[in-house]
Amino acid sequence: MAGLDTKQKILAAAVGCFNSRGLVNARLQHIADEAFMSLGNLTYHFRNKEAILQAIWTQIEGQQSLLLTEFRILPLFEDIERLMISTFELQQQYAFFYLDTLDIVRNYPDISIRYRQLVLWQIQQLELALEFNKSRGAFRSELLKEEQMQTLATQFWITANSWMYCCHVQGEPANDYKKFQQALWGLLFPYFTDIGLQESRQTLALLSDKDGIFGN
Repeated sequence: MAGLDTKQKILAAAVGCFNSRGLVNARLQHIADEAFMSLGNLTYHFRNKEAILQAIWTQIEGQQSLLLTEFRILPLFEDIERLMISTFELQQQYAFFYLDTLDIVRNYPDISIRYRQLVLWQIQQLELALEFNKSRGAFRSELLKEEQMQTLATQFWITANSWMYCCHVQGEPANDYKKFQQALWGLLFPYFTDIGLQESRQTLALLSDKDGIFGN
C-alpha cells in the first residue's frame, strides 16, 4: 500500500478484510491491523464500519458509472465483451459486495437507493445495446421483440451480477473468466442472425465451438 494516502490505505485494507472475512465478520480492528495502524488512527478518518463501506461503495459506483458511460457510446459486440471483462474484474476486486449484496441493501438504506438506481441504469443500457445491435442486423427481429428485449437484458444483468454468489454456493472457483464469458454470450446466442453469429465468433476468437457456446 506504499504511496497511498491514509484514507486510501484504510479503504484498500477494508476491501481486503471484507473480501476475506465477509462484511459482517470484519471488524474495525481487523482493518486497522491490515492497514498497519492503530484503531484510534483508523477511527480518526472513518468513525465506523458504515462510513468505510459508504466510501467503498462510492468507489464501486464511480467505476460502474464510468463503464456505462463508455459503453453507451457505440455498443458493438466488442464493446459488450469489454463491458463483461470490466464487470468481471470489478467483481474480483470487490468480491464481498457481490456476495453480501442482500445484507448491504437491507442494512444500508442510502447504498440501497443508489444501487437500485444503478441497476436500473445498467439494465436500460443493456436494452439499448440489444436494440442497437438488432437494428444493424445482428439479432433476429422476429425473435427479439420489445418485451423479450427487456427480459433478456434483465437475465443478462442477473447472470452477471449473481456470478460470484452462484460460484461460491456451488463450491466452484469464481475467477474463471471463460465460464463467465460463456454464460453471458450463451444468453445471446439464440437470437443471433448469421451476421451476429459471425461477429460473435470473431469477438470470441479465444473460444472455439467445442467450448459450448455456439454448438455445431
